[in-house]
Amino acid sequence: MLSSTPPTFFEKISHKIRIVENARNNVSLWGVAWMSFFWSTSTLMAMSILPIFITEVMGASKTKLGIMEGIAVSLSFFAKVFSGVLSDYFKNRKPLILIGTFFSIMIKPMLAIAGTINMIFAVRFIDRLSKGIRSAPTDALIADLSPKERRGASFGMRQSLYTFGGMFGALLASILMSATHHDYRLIFMLSTIPVALAFFILMFVVKQPPILEQGKKIDWKFSDIKFLPPRYWALLCVVFILFLARFSESFVTLRAKEAGWPLAALPLIHVLMDIVHASMAFPMGKLSDKFNRYKMLLIGLILTVCAHFSMIADVHPAMIFLGVIFVGLYLGIMQGLLSTLVSEAIPAHLRGTGFAMYYFVLGISLLIGNFVAGKLSDIFGLVGAFWGGAGFTALAIITLLLMMGIFKGKTTSVSVGH
Repeated sequence: MLSSTPPTFFEKISHKIRIVENARNNVSLWGVAWMSFFWSTSTLMAMSILPIFITEVMGASKTKLGIMEGIAVSLSFFAKVFSGVLSDYFKNRKPLILIGTFFSIMIKPMLAIAGTINMIFAVRFIDRLSKGIRSAPTDALIADLSPKERRGASFGMRQSLYTFGGMFGALLASILMSATHHDYRLIFMLSTIPVALAFFILMFVVKQPPILEQGKKIDWKFSDIKFLPPRYWALLCVVFILFLARFSESFVTLRAKEAGWPLAALPLIHVLMDIVHASMAFPMGKLSDKFNRYKMLLIGLILTVCAHFSMIADVHPAMIFLGVIFVGLYLGIMQGLLSTLVSEAIPAHLRGTGFAMYYFVLGISLLIGNFVAGKLSDIFGLVGAFWGGAGFTALAIITLLLMMGIFKGKTTSVSVGH
């Protein structure tokens, strides 16, 4: 039986900063946010140094890195399809989130002992699978816990702490790289600790509310997918094109190394990126509760183009620094915003399914995008990946403008929280 009394820390912080009015839901939202913080800390402790470990220690090519990253990240999105649908079917998100978190705990020591590229690929494969299992139910749970007029703030707060966790994890990786004389495997092993903390927060703090549609419980049926509105499918088209440009941040790390960043400083790229991202996410989420979300998405896409062109410029540490700032800005605007837009376009009893299909589209797009980025990098140098990213983002801007024209009025009505 789960404890009905959350730890004092969560009671105090939920009283000081109220995301939603319902006290129990507010505590659960803070639990989800801090759980996400520790998930991200664990992931970035390992993943901020993994690209260099794979290419320089294990000797893999950039094309192989791109394929590995594309398949691994895509798998996490495909896993979200099944976990999201199951969370709707069983009307409970929490068990699937627990399963995904448990697998994340088990997999980190396996990364530390992996001795070949194929073993690392298998571990990365399972790691992303575990993330996929927990992600769609988590997004649906946030929507379950939040009324429409506060949903932007809820997703923004979760995104902010998730990103601060990544910053903290990358910073730890940078410190440990110097302190342990580049002992990659020890850092991989230590990354188990934060995800174990996330498991206990989920177990004892987060509580699943009833899944309701207009105040009534409704059974899930596969045929209900027909109730997903046209603007939802149009949004998926924009997202598919956009995420062709959202290839792995490993290419940013490699570009920074090419520009002369010291090896031990490379994890600081994630720190800088995450400081900007996390600082923007919550205020931008709150702002999206008051203004047109689609126009804010357009601003984020424009910043994405700026980020790619900063990486395309002549190789210089300062230009990479500027590019990382732009990446942080567009992530701060767009990450929580996209989740909010998806949650508003679907009925409550189909939230898990709607997020599942959203992540399925992302998975296909990321698989293609990472393969193309790796291939362009091997043919034209790393700059080729960023030229491709700029082109795909420009196409996403055109598609979004067409969508806003077609659904004029409807996009406005769902893009403000009142």
